[in-house]
Amino acid sequence: MVVRPAEIGRIRTFIPDDLTDITELSNRTLTEYYTPDIIYDIYRAWPESISVYVAGKRIVGFIAGAKYTRTEGRILLLAVEREYRTMGIGSALMEHFFEICRKNSLLSIRLEVKSDNAEAIRFYRRYGFSVTHTMPGYYSDMSDALLMWRML
Repeated sequence: MVVRPAEIGRIRTFIPDDLTDITELSNRTLTEYYTPDIIYDIYRAWPESISVYVAGKRIVGFIAGAKYTRTEGRILLLAVEREYRTMGIGSALMEHFFEICRKNSLLSIRLEVKSDNAEAIRFYRRYGFSVTHTMPGYYSDMSDALLMWRML
């Protein structure tokens, strides 16, 4: 049986009361450490760019972005709880972010991903992202990042 994201929960806009849950989720599932202040700064810079995926009363995924330039968006964070992966939640969040970017007249989106994160790289490639170059020593552990980009 295939589960569709709408059968699991729903996407809604981030609210400041979500900050603790989002911080804990990001630090459980991502390799970099994020403080509540960092996430709140992202929210303050572009409030509509942070969306959460709620299953029941629990936030199980989120996406956060930024306006990189007047015409380019940037995905800063995308996280889904491990037990909820491969259920379409990341895809639903990605499509939602694309729609937000289109409404803001952005023409392209960029992101950075760890060069050894094969699962994430495959995911982003499915959404039309291509690697433009490698950024040596980009992450706190000095691992490389791949810069990925796509047109909207």
